[in-house]
Amino acid sequence: MEMAVPLETDVVVIGAGISGVVTAKCLLDVGLKVKVLERTGEVGGLWTFRDKVGYGVMRCTHINVSKHNYCFSDFPFPDDVPDYPHHSHMARYIADYVMHFGINDVISFQTQVNRIEKKDDKWVVMATRVEDDGKGGWTTGEEEVYVARFVAIATGHHVTPSLAKFPGQDTFKGEIIHSADYKDPITNRLVGGQLLVVGIGNSAVDVAVDAATVGKHVYLSTRSGAWVLPNYVFGRPTDHYACRIFLWLPWKLATNVLEAVVSLIHGNPYRWGLNPKMRALQTQPTVSPTLIHNIQRNNVTIKPNIARFEGNTVHFANGSSEVVDHVVMCTGFRVSLPFLPDNVRENVMEEGSNSIKLYKNVFSPAVGQTLAFIGFVQPASGGVLTMSETQARWFAELCLNHVKLPNKAAMEADIKADQEETAKRYFTSARHTIQKDPLLYNDSVAAQFGAKPQLWRHPRLAWRLLLGSCGAAQWRLQGPGKWDRAAEAVRSVPVTEFILYSAILVVVLLILLLTYLGYLVSRLV
Repeated sequence: MEMAVPLETDVVVIGAGISGVVTAKCLLDVGLKVKVLERTGEVGGLWTFRDKVGYGVMRCTHINVSKHNYCFSDFPFPDDVPDYPHHSHMARYIADYVMHFGINDVISFQTQVNRIEKKDDKWVVMATRVEDDGKGGWTTGEEEVYVARFVAIATGHHVTPSLAKFPGQDTFKGEIIHSADYKDPITNRLVGGQLLVVGIGNSAVDVAVDAATVGKHVYLSTRSGAWVLPNYVFGRPTDHYACRIFLWLPWKLATNVLEAVVSLIHGNPYRWGLNPKMRALQTQPTVSPTLIHNIQRNNVTIKPNIARFEGNTVHFANGSSEVVDHVVMCTGFRVSLPFLPDNVRENVMEEGSNSIKLYKNVFSPAVGQTLAFIGFVQPASGGVLTMSETQARWFAELCLNHVKLPNKAAMEADIKADQEETAKRYFTSARHTIQKDPLLYNDSVAAQFGAKPQLWRHPRLAWRLLLGSCGAAQWRLQGPGKWDRAAEAVRSVPVTEFILYSAILVVVLLILLLTYLGYLVSRLV
């Protein structure tokens, strides 16, 4: 095949999912020439529902983070969208964002990146035009070549499904699918009989309660158990309780508070067979308003880890067994970067695991600031969007040479310290290798380019910045890309009454303590 004529640009962004489009917007904002390469025909990535299996959200999917904390920082959701948007709201919102800021003009759809390589001081990105063959596959066309000074990889870490393998699994007579292939009980022909769902993350719980709506009895198998959080706590979205004051507490103290609140609302998780092997803040939370309800009604039965399959009989670690007709594996995904050259990939990730070797989860010390990984982070509370946007704004400033990365040794030391801290706190699991608290993580990244909100510069918002989640706009209060409506957007995010009253109580107790100490001192004098 004849070599295509290279197309030159400043930055190539790989992927037009939510992380890719926000990266493109941040780069365009600072005057860079951008080209986005997207394999499918639409923006939104996983948020674009598709009837075909193997890609995108389930028909029932609502985001489990409130719209205040999962939105673009300078493009709020419409007021009539509910606190927890449905995937259709998300798709419309992303499409509106793309059109409003003219991002659509720089996206090349149905373009699959095959490989990238560094030549001299530029990146060469080789791609192929592709078309959906209507059977779940793709047909390939002509090759395209792009040359750029910078590349942003925004393909995300939910790429390659990870399937568990149990003894005797090949004797199972029914169908075993991954959650990536699950759309709804009708589409997947799961009506009737008994279903086994493996895993207890958010996808597993969504599948379980969705299948239960059509009268199917569901067994939910988990090896580690879970703390299940409700969508609302005392009338407010649960993620609104993630504030700086709470996150600054020692995590063991904070987890005691969270566990007490969850037990007050749902009852002790051991009562429902959830049997968590970790503390509540040692794992990514599983959020569901209906799982406990379905357990109470015996629509869903919690089971321990699978010991083995014998045909359609599944034996569990506690000695019990059940006959099931279908299995859905909700066992996560693996990071996959097949288009990277070997010498770059080995510096970025550990093959066969979800461990990445990136400074602040964005840059490889061995490669430098010309190659950014956007969205390769797992939020402990809140969503990945604000984290991707903060990463993208930092990358834009680096592209302009307005800021610089630390030297290689300093970045490697930071990565090592971060990995050690993660290992100390989080329960051992593939999904916890890139786990971060969005508020603290965004503050850390925003500080790299002057956008971390400083209390002394915003005295009227200081109590909100301490006691509220404050939404995405808080990182637009200052620094490059400052937004004139940021303070208004921050004020629109409610501060929860529980956090507010707790803070007032602490202040009152401190005043009383100081008064009493003053009284004792005066008596001694």
